[in-house]
Amino acid sequence: MNAEEMSMAEIETRSAEISKEMETEGADIEALTAEVEKLEERKAQIIAEAEAKKQEVAELRDAKEVHTFKGEKENMEKETRSKLADALAESFKGRANEEQRALLLSTNATGGTVAVADIIDGYTWRDWDKSPILSRVRKVYVKGNYKVGYEASATGAVVHTEGANAPTEETLTLAYINFVAQYIKKWIRVSDTVLALRGEEFLNYLYDEFGHQLAIAIENAIVAEIATSTLTANVTHAIDNGAVLAGLAALSDEAVNPVAIMSKATWAAIKGERTDGGAKIEDPFEGLEVLFNNTVQGVLVGDLDGVVANFPEGEDFKFVTDEYTYAEQDLIKIVGKVMCAVHLVRPNGFALVKNA
Repeated sequence: MNAEEMSMAEIETRSAEISKEMETEGADIEALTAEVEKLEERKAQIIAEAEAKKQEVAELRDAKEVHTFKGEKENMEKETRSKLADALAESFKGRANEEQRALLLSTNATGGTVAVADIIDGYTWRDWDKSPILSRVRKVYVKGNYKVGYEASATGAVVHTEGANAPTEETLTLAYINFVAQYIKKWIRVSDTVLALRGEEFLNYLYDEFGHQLAIAIENAIVAEIATSTLTANVTHAIDNGAVLAGLAALSDEAVNPVAIMSKATWAAIKGERTDGGAKIEDPFEGLEVLFNNTVQGVLVGDLDGVVANFPEGEDFKFVTDEYTYAEQDLIKIVGKVMCAVHLVRPNGFALVKNA
């Protein structure tokens, strides 16, 4: 069936199929990406048509004199939010009815000012905002694979005295980093009792369980990328009160807002260092903000603005519910996932300080 003829339900089904196909070996990523783009265009068309119909209804409603008291408006928004939460919860379970699916088609719900996006953001960003690492990297939302170019080497500008020979032409070498997104996943088995939870109660459970763990997984992926990137400067130095300074000295001029990333154990070891005379070191971290991640081996020093994270499907989590695999045990499998690709794109934007 052509994408132009698909309903929203058919689009979602095909999108789920494409996600699985992309994970198979030998998948035609380019063709599948092109198909996803067509599906997104059709989805946008359906939403636009739904918005147009709602606008017509709104214009008719606004043509009449309607006096809404504050208490009535608050009750209406509360009721709208409750309906949206129920619709979202049932949608994640794969049990949303036609009315609930229609309610989720547009950004704003009919009859209220509570946006679906506001509810989702309230959960999605709750754990991510707590991560000082995730909140600092640059985020893009390019569908499919793409490349980011950087200067591998370049000669600098020079002062040219009037009348003197022309300066030597710049020598510039460009390199590229390929961003190929992959799913970061977590799954659990829950009882029928959990699946029976309604609305915001179910959303609270879902995002508390998955949001925190997925955020940690992406943060660990960022740290691992920085530590292994060919653009990271490798510095050999004892992990002591001079380690951060050694890393700072290896950074490029473009790393204007450096931080230090290390495990809590490393932080404690550096903090406990003493000089030969026995005096405490005033600030072994050279005034840099210290961010904790217990997967770091050594000390990372650099500017997280030089790290780019691409989310082809957006930053909100996707959920898949399987009621059949463990049906005989009265258990339901829930898979939470987010597609992401992370790379350091700034040469010497970070330095990894490790013992010899």
